[in-house]
Amino acid sequence: MKNTISKFCLIVLLLVGISASAFSQMKPAKMLPPKVKRIVTIKAPANEVWKLIASLEKVEEYAPAIVKSSSADGQGRDAVREMKMVDGSDRLETVLIFDPDNKHICFIPFDEYMPAEYVAVHIYVTAQGPNKCKVSYRGYLNVKEGQSEGKLIRQLGSEFTQTLNGLKAYMEAQ
Repeated sequence: MKNTISKFCLIVLLLVGISASAFSQMKPAKMLPPKVKRIVTIKAPANEVWKLIASLEKVEEYAPAIVKSSSADGQGRDAVREMKMVDGSDRLETVLIFDPDNKHICFIPFDEYMPAEYVAVHIYVTAQGPNKCKVSYRGYLNVKEGQSEGKLIRQLGSEFTQTLNGLKAYMEAQ
């Protein structure tokens, strides 16, 4: 019995050693850089900015240059937001990530309003002091074959810029 326990312990130690050796040789995963990134500094508390962004149905309040009206079905992860854009088009998107502790939300569109295989928009709100924060919009996308990646990046970049400028003006006027 003593010999069996010793063999078992030896095997466990051997397996742990092999696993640790293999794990230490692995390179850490790296997140791909976004195709589009815009950042703005806002003179407002991060919690207040996050609260507004997390209120999905209020996007037209701070982005009236591009969103005419919006409604939301649910809150948080898996919520769905429907927007009527200023240009008359409709957009439907869902919340893929909703992380209030880290003030991070990610939207993905249901419909194909952009000529892309996928689009994911990550929004981060980071406190820079009691009454100052940075808001970062990061766009990840892969265009459909035969489409212009540059055109899509410009479109998304323009929307990010308009939204962030609107958010800054709205929050700093409060």
